Amino acid sequence: MDKRDRILQAALKLFNQYGFDNTPTARITKEAGVATGTLFNYFRNKEELINVLYLNCKESLTRRLSYGLEQETTFRSKLKRIYINYIGWSLDHTDEFLFFQQFCNASCIGETTRKEGLSKFNNIMEIIAEGIEQEIIKKVNLDYMSNLLMGILNANTYYFIDNPSLAADEIFLETSFNFLWDSIKN
Repeated sequence: MDKRDRILQAALKLFNQYGFDNTPTARITKEAGVATGTLFNYFRNKEELINVLYLNCKESLTRRLSYGLEQETTFRSKLKRIYINYIGWSLDHTDEFLFFQQFCNASCIGETTRKEGLSKFNNIMEIIAEGIEQEIIKKVNLDYMSNLLMGILNANTYYFIDNPSLAADEIFLETSFNFLWDSIKN
């Protein structure tokens, strides 16, 4: 792992543990095992660091969400694939998941970064919009539907983080997905 990646990993851990304001750059570089000035060779300041970290996490998540999606043929199967991929990513990347939960609405994440992060989900949003347009799912505002889906996804994710063995239980996965599906289907 190169120095930049070590800095990002250390920042992820420390931001989750102490928050943005209580994580000085000196603590990050110490945790990363690099000289204090090294952080500034890669990032202008702590704000740029957290914004880069935010986008890296979003990119990791969106890559995982799309995995196997092209093989699905129905709206429901696509949504289930997204659901399973989200749960799997969150279990494999729990620190990143917890980072999002803590910082998704934080003022240290810039508006430009937030918009760029959202744009990474355009293909997922198109699938949801298609489901609304075709009246497969309830005909509501796309923003409302995406917020509702994220709420249910995150609630399930917390449960799976506390009970990771259930992620391999096909019956429980189907049951948990059905809670999501039953809440939005038309």
